[in-house]
Amino acid sequence: MKMSSNLVIENTKLTRYLLVYQKKDDKSKYLSQYGYTLDNWQLLKQAIIQSVQGQEIEEITETDWVKRFKIKSKWNSINGKLIKVITVWQQTEGEDIIKLITLYPDK
Repeated sequence: MKMSSNLVIENTKLTRYLLVYQKKDDKSKYLSQYGYTLDNWQLLKQAIIQSVQGQEIEEITETDWVKRFKIKSKWNSINGKLIKVITVWQQTEGEDIIKLITLYPDK
């Protein structure tokens, strides 16, 4: 099954979580190695969406209320390095949109 194109990444997911240092499970350090910072968060948002749309879904987890999708993707980052990530997305029952939950390195 391939990932839909109804993807949404809330701006605060990037500007208050992924690109900001967190004491636990920090992603900002990993993303900064590839040139992504708070100064260019829009480029990260665009890159994630473009890299996920139409990709094969690795894993689907369903409950009565939500579906979660795990996607492996890679792209050439803004500093030219190949970045590999796993993103987790969620679709709430009755909604068309699929929202980004988190991202982590694909090692």
